[in-house]
Amino acid sequence: MIRLFFALLVLSPTLALADGATVLKAADDAMKRSEDMSFEYEVENQEKGTDPKSMELRVWVKDALRLTEFVAPGDMKGTKALVLKQDQMYIYLPAYKKVRRVSSSLTQGGFLGTTFANEDISTTEYSPYFDAKQLSESETATVLELWPKADAKVGYLKLEMTTDKKTSLPIEIKYFNKKGVHTKTETRSDISCEGEVCNAADMTMVDHSRNDASTSLLRRAWEVNQGLDDSLFTVRSLQ
Repeated sequence: MIRLFFALLVLSPTLALADGATVLKAADDAMKRSEDMSFEYEVENQEKGTDPKSMELRVWVKDALRLTEFVAPGDMKGTKALVLKQDQMYIYLPAYKKVRRVSSSLTQGGFLGTTFANEDISTTEYSPYFDAKQLSESETATVLELWPKADAKVGYLKLEMTTDKKTSLPIEIKYFNKKGVHTKTETRSDISCEGEVCNAADMTMVDHSRNDASTSLLRRAWEVNQGLDDSLFTVRSLQ
């Protein structure tokens, strides 16, 4: 009995990490269950003491590739952002008719006037960049603590992710900066499904370092498995 007790003490951290890794991989798989997806979003930016500002955008997703195009307002119309991988993003600015690569040193910069960082937008899966440890569990959700892998280019000290047991999707992510301060909270709610493919209709990021300024992406339309061609996700296509 004594030997068994000490064996469990030694094994329990490893088991917790393995459980966390399994849950995180399930979340990644749930987010990538379709061949491709496209979205139309209304975007609401809100800062305390000011009127909300609205934008409209379209998003196309295929594997780790993501293309975003702003439709409104007029001064943003035609602006595009292309993500080829987690640390490779390009921006097309129609006023200059030029494509510019976003420097990897600017991953924590705000994404085109929103409270989402460039890194937040470009991260389409988490298990390649984070190790996971399970913190707690309820009947409906699992809470994970995510720490960057040794070779990962990540701008956060850690994340705390809550996943929904029914769909495996993340429903809340808390972001901690390099000093360990909880600076942002992202919530993903109003989940609906097309067959086995599920997605949140409301994604809101609150920036606690900016007096709780927030950006909400409110889904207005959604299509799954359209057969998007890889040529859509190229630097050439931005122009």
